[in-house]
Amino acid sequence: MGITKRRLEAEESDYNEEMRLCASCGERIEFEDDPSVISVRFEHSITGPFTTIWHCGCRPIIPGKCVRCSASTSGEEVPLCDDCLMDYEEEIAEKVGSLKCARCGCGIPKGEIDLYFESGMCGWCDHMTGKIEMEDQDNWSPEKDLQPDVTRTITPEEFLSRKVDLVTDPRLIRYLAEHPSDIFSLSPREFEEFIAELLRKMGYKTKIGPRGRDGGVDVFAEQDRDIGPELVLVQCKRFDPSQRVSQPIVKQLLADVFDRRASHGLVVTTSTFSRPALQYIDERKYVLSGADFEKLEQWLGKFKIGL
Repeated sequence: MGITKRRLEAEESDYNEEMRLCASCGERIEFEDDPSVISVRFEHSITGPFTTIWHCGCRPIIPGKCVRCSASTSGEEVPLCDDCLMDYEEEIAEKVGSLKCARCGCGIPKGEIDLYFESGMCGWCDHMTGKIEMEDQDNWSPEKDLQPDVTRTITPEEFLSRKVDLVTDPRLIRYLAEHPSDIFSLSPREFEEFIAELLRKMGYKTKIGPRGRDGGVDVFAEQDRDIGPELVLVQCKRFDPSQRVSQPIVKQLLADVFDRRASHGLVVTTSTFSRPALQYIDERKYVLSGADFEKLEQWLGKFKIGL
């Protein structure tokens, strides 16, 4: 087995990259982009094992001193002495081993730890739970509870004053098909709900991602085809027209597609894409695509009649 393969396997065994236990207080770090949070990749050797050491800022870090016992460390960048590092790695292994899916009772693999702390389930059970919920919703009709005299259109006044619940109102797509520029007045969460409803109209079963996880998957869209099931991961960006979707955003979505073994990734935005982002999408057009505001208008145009 070559050194590159051994190194990749060692990197895959670094559960703390996602678990994010603080080396000082032992608590899990929820928001890794917090300015007070630091991380260091410790390499026991060139082929591993590797351990990501996190610190949440709970106490000052003194270069060359262990954040646990204040003993000298082997290097200024590593905030733990050898003994505390060993204890830290044992704590990581113990806490990772204690994670169990609330639905099936299995352990939580790397790549699904963040999802576990959001839903309490492994990736498969979270997906299947959402699928079951969508199947239950298939028996519901948006016309079911409407009174005969309820209007079939939303007025601009109702839309702008939010006198209707945009998330659940079946007339939303009709309204935005007639007034596409009002998409910009949707909040980011409303935009996600709108895209999910639009994809439902296209034949997908959809599930909205959890709130407050910027950079994660916003909509899961599934459809059964003759050649097999399709799962599309959707990232929604409700940007101003002057703010383009950059290449790192589409790169992150592609990583999510691979991590979750999905069929395709779709970035939908109210603005446009940067040139590097478009080039990146074009080079991976069989697994990644993008829809800008112009494409959104085209989709909506198909629903102006017959809604």
